[in-house]
Amino acid sequence: MTQTEAINLEEGRPLSRKRREVARGSLALAVTVPVLLLVWWWLAAPSASPALLPDPLRVLEETFNLLVGPESVDTWTSFGRIVLAVFLALLIGGFLVFLTRMLPITETLVGGAILTFFNSVPALGWAILGVVWFGVGNFAVVFVVTLILIPFCMVNLWEGLRSLDPGLQEMGKSFTRSRSKIFIRIQAPLLIPYTFAAVRLSFSVGWKVALIAEFFGAQSGLGLVMNRARQAFDTPTVFATIVVVLIIVTIGERLIFDPISRMFANRTGTGVAR
Repeated sequence: MTQTEAINLEEGRPLSRKRREVARGSLALAVTVPVLLLVWWWLAAPSASPALLPDPLRVLEETFNLLVGPESVDTWTSFGRIVLAVFLALLIGGFLVFLTRMLPITETLVGGAILTFFNSVPALGWAILGVVWFGVGNFAVVFVVTLILIPFCMVNLWEGLRSLDPGLQEMGKSFTRSRSKIFIRIQAPLLIPYTFAAVRLSFSVGWKVALIAEFFGAQSGLGLVMNRARQAFDTPTVFATIVVVLIIVTIGERLIFDPISRMFANRTGTGVAR
């Protein structure tokens, strides 16, 4: 072993040890802070007004009901609407982005006008318009959530198209002039990580939007549950609704999105060595 290699090896050991220490500290902090908040909630709830800080056991009971109990139908109704809205937003946003690649003359229209329009209209505005146009029901909720998620999908896919390796595309053109073949065999596979990122972001944002839409224009769903709880000053149910959304999004992140993200990172060589 050369002197340079020995120096690099010695320098590498403390660096790896430091990374492990930082990782352990980060994990400990991520666990400790929520636990301390829960302990504070448990200790403070008996002396606080139930309308301001409800009993944790009451919230836990209502959370169970919303997940697997009699009221779970509202939770999974919202879940179904969000999944459908994410799919439609990805379909529409992808079409608009790819339209600019197939027809460059539409780039200013899509990027300068349509995207700006979708980004500017507030969620509350779409929620009210959805009820006015389509009444109270599933279609109004899916309509509102889809329109709000479209720009998230468009931005991710647009950035993906811009980051494609020009060399690979030129190589594809040397074999064929068919834009559809170039897209299917070269561009689409390279855009999969960006598509996944759009779905991941849209799923988490979709819950926030769906509850607003259901709050105003739905006969079922967690937004309606929260609206009824508001009218009855039922703070435990409001807390439970928030906890349910947190649980579903966290499970989706840890069991679905994180593993897929690591798979893409390993395939592309962008994963962090541990």
